[in-house]
This record gives sequence, structure tokens and C-alpha cells, in this order.
Amino acid sequence: MITEKPGSEELRSVRLSRAEDGFTLIELLLVVIIIAILASMAIPTYLSTRRNAQDSAAITLVRNALTAVEGANIDYGDYRILDPASLSSIEPSIVWSLGSGPLVDPSVPTVTANITATADDRAVEFYPISATAFDIASKSESGNRFGIRVQTVGAAATDYIKVRVVDDAGVTGW
Repeated sequence: MITEKPGSEELRSVRLSRAEDGFTLIELLLVVIIIAILASMAIPTYLSTRRNAQDSAAITLVRNALTAVEGANIDYGDYRILDPASLSSIEPSIVWSLGSGPLVDPSVPTVTANITATADDRAVEFYPISATAFDIASKSESGNRFGIRVQTVGAAATDYIKVRVVDDAGVTGW
């Protein structure tokens, strides 16, 4: 048999009434402030990681397109013969479009701002400069542009000049 101490009924009713009161305004404000601090630290990290992922998708797309164009050149022997239809038959997962002019200028360095092909659409622009040279470029969802100029020097040598434009500042290399 459990016996209660004198006054325990009174103590139990005090505990129940306090539990029904809920949180104080200060406790709620502290929780909101802690959540705001954590969010202010997490959101920039998330946005930076998201941008890096979008840029990586564009770089990967340009590299895959590069491989397809070089494979097509083995069959055709001249980059000027290649068009979006022939490239689509080689690599159907990429949406190909023909650029209206050179896409990459390694001397500045820059990738033209007129690119309409975006990596989130799995699209690249291709521009044959000559029988031995071509440009490929695409824009990431974050707005950064990535391109590559390829110059075949001979049977055993090829020059690859990679250019990226991040926040309107062009640099060579990825």
C-alpha cells in the first residue's frame, strides 16, 4: 500500500498548474533566436554548395560533348562537317545547337555571353572554327559560362584551352 506524504496532493496540483501554463515569451524568443543563428550559418553554405553543383554539371556536360565531337571527328575527319544532327546521333543525351560564331576567346579569356545552351537543359553550343579547331560551351544554372577550344595540331597532339567565366570574370582552366 502506497501512502502519500502530507501535503503531496497540494504539491501535485501546483505542478499540474505550472505544466498547463506553457512556455514563457522569453523561452520562445530564445528558441527563435537560436534557429535564426543556425539558419544564418547554414543558408550561405547551402547556396555555395548548390552553385558548385550547378557549375560541375555544366563542366561535365562540356567534357562529354568534347568526347562526342572528337569521336565524330574520327569518322568525318573535319570538324566543319559536323552539325547538331550528326552529333545527336553520336550522343543523343545532349541537346546540340550550332553557335553563330566563336564561343571561346582564350586570349582575353572569355566565353561569349550570347550562349543560350544551358546545362540544366543538357544543352551545349558547338562551333566549328576550321577543319582542325572547334569550340564547345554551355552555361550553368547559376549563370556561369564554361567553354573549351580544341585545336588539333597533328595526328599525335591536340591543344585544349579551357575557359570559365564566373561572375563575369574570365579565367583559363577549370
